[in-house]
Amino acid sequence: MFDAFVNQKLEPLIERLAELEAEIEDIRRRAENHNRIGVIDQVDPATGLCKVKHGDLMTPWVKYMSPSAGEISETRHPSAGEQCLLINYGGGDGSAHSVALCGLISDQFPPASTEAQLHRRTYPDGTQSSYDHASHTLSWQNGQTSVTASQELIELAIQAVKLTLTPQTALLTIGAVGMLLDAQGVHFTGPKVDHQGRVISTA
Repeated sequence: MFDAFVNQKLEPLIERLAELEAEIEDIRRRAENHNRIGVIDQVDPATGLCKVKHGDLMTPWVKYMSPSAGEISETRHPSAGEQCLLINYGGGDGSAHSVALCGLISDQFPPASTEAQLHRRTYPDGTQSSYDHASHTLSWQNGQTSVTASQELIELAIQAVKLTLTPQTALLTIGAVGMLLDAQGVHFTGPKVDHQGRVISTA
């Protein structure tokens, strides 16, 4: 009789403890699913959606983050194989309420710069742009065409043609031929200089 009385009094507490245990397990599960490292598997640039593989699982189509998406907008689509942080803001098991925060460095996609002062962006075709804030130098290169700009000069090179501008001078060179403009005048260099077909200087 005493045991039955105790059990009767403890029954609501036991039920409540069971409920709390289930709630704690649900919170633990949601916490484990909240953030995961994943790899971009597919990208749909037209919709701004991607699928992310994490472990043995694959998300449905979810959004991926851009550098900015407001009145000032910048788009950078992720690449297949790019690592990302999968943020499951819904906390569910299906990853339907998730977003992919891209840009994690990996063996497949190492950093474009290993120097702290150098910000560099590279493209699949080999084009790259960079800014070195220690030397105040901005660079852009696309094949044989390059532009370099610093506080002292601007240099444009297209194959064998190079134009260098400084606050005091302008120098144009094509192979061994050069023309320098400065405060003293115009200076030519090269194997031959002519004016309207008349040779006025030879090397």
